[in-house]
Amino acid sequence: MTNKQTKNYHLQRDQTITRCILIVGDGMADQPLQKLNFKTPLEVASCQSMNKLAHIGASGLLDPIAPGIAPGSDAANLTLLGYNPWLVCKGRGPFEAAGAGLQLKHDDLAFRCNFATVDDNLCLVDERAGRIGAEAKALGETIEQIQLKVNSDVEVHFKQALGFKAALVLRGDKLSSKVTTILPKVGTPVVAITPLDNSFEAKHTADVLNEFIQLTNQTLKQHPINTKRRANNQRPANAVLPWSGSKKPEMASFQEKYGLRATCVAAASLIKGIGKFSGMDVPDVQGATGELDTDTLAKADAALTALENGNDFVYVHVEAPDEASHDGDVMGKIAIIQKIDALVGRILNKVNLADTVVILVPDHATSCKTRAHTGDAVPVCFAGINVISDGVNIYSERSAYKGGLNRISGKDIMPMALNYMGKPEKLSW
Repeated sequence: MTNKQTKNYHLQRDQTITRCILIVGDGMADQPLQKLNFKTPLEVASCQSMNKLAHIGASGLLDPIAPGIAPGSDAANLTLLGYNPWLVCKGRGPFEAAGAGLQLKHDDLAFRCNFATVDDNLCLVDERAGRIGAEAKALGETIEQIQLKVNSDVEVHFKQALGFKAALVLRGDKLSSKVTTILPKVGTPVVAITPLDNSFEAKHTADVLNEFIQLTNQTLKQHPINTKRRANNQRPANAVLPWSGSKKPEMASFQEKYGLRATCVAAASLIKGIGKFSGMDVPDVQGATGELDTDTLAKADAALTALENGNDFVYVHVEAPDEASHDGDVMGKIAIIQKIDALVGRILNKVNLADTVVILVPDHATSCKTRAHTGDAVPVCFAGINVISDGVNIYSERSAYKGGLNRISGKDIMPMALNYMGKPEKLSW
């Protein structure tokens, strides 16, 4: 930042901040990797714009839930937005379903689903079907036609979302979420969902889900796309596995909680669903794929458009770093971090920090080594006219240890954002 820019920045300190952009790189933080000489992907990536944000702002470490807890993306993102995941999130299924475009009624039961590869004994081979991509759309359209035979009293509503990801909604009178719905481990049977209590509803729901899985296998195993995948030595997507089921959550809208009109810019159905249930505008962004090829500049432009259209708060989420981490793709993770840096740069070049707070944070850390979420603290940075710069000039896990924000929690993000916007929650007796 030049001296002239710094002077102008400080001359405007009396202006009222009215807007906020929260940028989330899903799983962007990591642990030191031997492959990178014990640096993290964030430390190796070229991130001039993130570093600029750190230079003009204040940094620190953030525990998404609590120190050492490895959260799912549902719990982590709900917490960042100020919702209590223990109360709101009984399962990610409803968020996935809403984000995929399915409509939920009050008593519907919704599940996240994976297109998966199973063997002839219906044991799991690959829970992501070789990370199937665009081909899954046609498979999803086929699954949408499935109707249960034995449990015909239950309606099935299905939608493929991104790649191997999909959502399932069950509609019927006697359904229960008290069933085992976690992704099975490789080598274990997939038609093994059991009730968690002795109720008829739980047993019935387990039967419904097991029948659904069997029908997807019967429908998909000879599908032309899977025939082609096998011929190309690719794993077929020959079953659909439901998991993390729940009924529709009850949650206050974002505007009710904070008095802010908000937009959610995301590709992942989970995050779009959170945005919809919190009453945010959720635009479809062309080029936003949730994968490494996602158009981060298109997301930046969508966020800027939301501000121009009168929104007070914009939540920008980029899924791809988490996907790269789950694949152990270190170089892919570095590449997508640099694309997020371009997103940050586009936003910093267009907004005025005299009236806008910009926050950058991963929702959690995901290790390229273990290919799983970890309980590590992640770097967070706030920038805006009311934020005191702390002298940190690099955005990374290691640099965040030196930041003036010290160590905060995911639930602190919204109160701090409101404070820097000049809208602090007030407490008195």
